[in-house]
Amino acid sequence: MALLAAPNAYAQPTTYNRFCDPAFENCRTPIIDLIRAETVGIDVGFWFMEDTRYASELITKWNAGVPVRVVMDTEAITQYGYTGAAAAIQMLKDAGIPLREKTGSAGIFHFKTFIFAGQGVIEFSGANYSDEAFVYHVPYSDYVDELIMFSDEPSIVNSFKTRYDDVWTGAGPNTGAEGFSNYANITGPLVRNYPTSPIDPEMNFSPWNSFASRALGRYAAENTGIDAIMYRITDQRHTNAMIAAVARHVPVRLITEQLEYRNPGKIWTSWNVDRMFMAGVQVKFRGHAGLSHEKLALMKGQGLTIFGSSNWTSASDDEQEEHNCFCTDLTMFDW
Repeated sequence: MALLAAPNAYAQPTTYNRFCDPAFENCRTPIIDLIRAETVGIDVGFWFMEDTRYASELITKWNAGVPVRVVMDTEAITQYGYTGAAAAIQMLKDAGIPLREKTGSAGIFHFKTFIFAGQGVIEFSGANYSDEAFVYHVPYSDYVDELIMFSDEPSIVNSFKTRYDDVWTGAGPNTGAEGFSNYANITGPLVRNYPTSPIDPEMNFSPWNSFASRALGRYAAENTGIDAIMYRITDQRHTNAMIAAVARHVPVRLITEQLEYRNPGKIWTSWNVDRMFMAGVQVKFRGHAGLSHEKLALMKGQGLTIFGSSNWTSASDDEQEEHNCFCTDLTMFDW
């Protein structure tokens, strides 16, 4: 994997895997640029989209004859209170864009991705498509902690294409008729748009693969140090692994979000964080205005970067649709 630092590298057709950091970068503009440059097809998956700029750009491409598909989850609005996401869905529906939604009881649709078929580029992260998640308010002072990745590495792009088609057609765990339903503008049969490709061995897609099982193996193999940034922590398997690491004299540092720590609806977060703190895990809360929404773990001795959409929760393990990379590129790790 090659990481490029130039801000204008996103929209170029050269090979790259690049993180964008909304602490100091505008990470929305490269997505808009990629939408505007696409001529073959765009696939989008999101838990919620509150920033209607994306919807407007997608509608423009749709009206220009570029196919667009959207998978989303209206439970984000009806059950979780993200009412600001209703406008973008209505815009896409009214424009005639085909939409599928998660309707099954097994978790939520937690994908956050754009696939640009003609350019062979994807964007994915743990960031929801809200204004503040992709663009800082004040650099390094008022922003949302996120890791946003752009890639045109063929094996990663093809992995996302295959899994998106799996969701679209109902081929895989929790993705069948009991898991997803047509929401709008779909009249014909559900078909795959892409050839089915092998999944890149560094990628981990729930619910096809267990995120926790793979992560636990890497935690147990770490003998130098673990650094983590984690928004929500309710699965004690991860917590127990951090405590076990400290017990074998492996330093563990954790940054987590204080609003989640005292979220009345997520009481197990404080229980898990307190257990780690008492066992010797070094814990910090966010010190800036905004939110710490990142999902990251670094295995220092292995040079391994684990990041994506999964929190340390049981649902993120094997119920929700998630995407995570167990990336071994040392340039990425150093970044």
